[in-house]
Amino acid sequence: MTSTAPLVARLAEDEQHSATELVEVLHHCNAVRASADYRMVQAASLIHDEREQEYLARIAAGVGTGEATTLAELEQLAQRAAAGADPRAQYGPTGLDHAVAEVGAALTIAPARARELIEAGNVMRHHLPFTGATLASGRIDLARFLIAVRRVAFCSTETLHLIDTDLAEAIDTREPMSLARFQTMVDTIIAQIDPSALRRRRERVDADRNVSVRPDRHTPGQSRISGALPAEKAAAVDARLTSMATAVHPGDPRTLEQRRADALVALAEGITTLACRCETCTHQPDPELDTSAESDAPALVPETEPTADLEAESDNDTGESTTVEDTSAPVSDTAPRPTFHIVVNLSTLLGHDNDPAVLDGHGAIDADTARQLLGEARRTYLRPDLSTTPEAIARYAPSKKVADLVRAGELCCSFPGCNNRVWHADLDHSVPHGDGGPTHPRNLKPLCRFHHRLKTFGIGWRDYQDPMGTVFFQSPTGHTYLGNAFTGRDLFTSLTATAHPPEHPARERIDTLRATRAAAARRADKRATDRWNKDNPPPF
Repeated sequence: MTSTAPLVARLAEDEQHSATELVEVLHHCNAVRASADYRMVQAASLIHDEREQEYLARIAAGVGTGEATTLAELEQLAQRAAAGADPRAQYGPTGLDHAVAEVGAALTIAPARARELIEAGNVMRHHLPFTGATLASGRIDLARFLIAVRRVAFCSTETLHLIDTDLAEAIDTREPMSLARFQTMVDTIIAQIDPSALRRRRERVDADRNVSVRPDRHTPGQSRISGALPAEKAAAVDARLTSMATAVHPGDPRTLEQRRADALVALAEGITTLACRCETCTHQPDPELDTSAESDAPALVPETEPTADLEAESDNDTGESTTVEDTSAPVSDTAPRPTFHIVVNLSTLLGHDNDPAVLDGHGAIDADTARQLLGEARRTYLRPDLSTTPEAIARYAPSKKVADLVRAGELCCSFPGCNNRVWHADLDHSVPHGDGGPTHPRNLKPLCRFHHRLKTFGIGWRDYQDPMGTVFFQSPTGHTYLGNAFTGRDLFTSLTATAHPPEHPARERIDTLRATRAAAARRADKRATDRWNKDNPPPF
């Protein structure tokens, strides 16, 4: 057995490194781990190749290749196969079964995880070699590569090469991004090359829907509820639980998580509102002091409003634009209104194309699903050239249209690696409002509450946002990270203005030169006209 003492001694040197040096250690370890993961999934796939060859050799030896195999034996095998039986079952576990067991034992992982690694290695070697190369070089990690493998599962074999090259190019030409952004980028590339794959995936996820309730192995007395639902149906359930949980009075002693759990139980009991447990609502009056109280009076449930003000502002524009859709499931008049958000091109909504939409918190969804969900939704139409008044720019809180435009242009929190939902995030002024920063889309970005507080009150963090919406963060160690390498503006190109902002220095200089030339030309033309009129007095 090899001693680990020398390795431990070398690694102990990290204790002498500064935070700046240790961040470089993190970058190095992440790249090395990605390269090791590439080699690991490749090895798992190669093990499967060898075990499958051995299995086929076993079958060939059992069936025979010459006179040893009679016509009656072959007919018997065919009859068993036609009856639904596996004629190969008599030869024991398949090569894949052997490989799953061997990889699982070597890595001490469950069979399902071992099978996933073997399948990922097969896809990497035969279908996504260029994307696999980005894993080997450390541009992405194993989690992101597995996302790509799962997303291309419903793509036709003929399109995989194009998807592989486009995806590898996108990875190599963009900075690292969060899982939510990466997943949406992969779905966007697939939608462009193999649109039918989204439909096939939609059919599969609908067929695989399920919910299970099992005892919690780790906490006696508790159970775990798990399930799989199509994204839009899961979003509706999630929004309903949140709306019920937030409809109680502020004095309710339960946490949001506890109230969501209670809301699920209430729905199972056929109750669409969650009873408040604040002191006022749970106080039982003394019958001796209040004889008018009826014993069968219902529990007080606070009246609630929708969880967000989703009234669409009037807009008569009918040109190409991106539409933010706020969809609410039908509920009773007294129940809180669940809300979730969808961003889709107006051209897609009208049926002119089938570009994917984005469901906040869940990623890309196909056009047919988006149109179905948005049939009766409240809508806000957005344009990239949204005009803002000086009064709106000067005030701290952005208008609803400005806020919607900023959120529609992103997919999640803009801090590097964060996946928190964009419609649940705060809108942060890149140049603080107190320092003169305008309340304008080019100075606003979504940040979840955690990263908003870190950026505002944390020591050493700095951020920068360019006029096109690209957001950079500089850590206390001086390392700079791009926060939004893939955004909603990449998916919805109509959200991006084609021209520079009016106050851009380059545009101002060119506009000044053009105005000067135009004024000089007008003066020269006037002088020429005056000379001609002087030399040619009427009648002509």
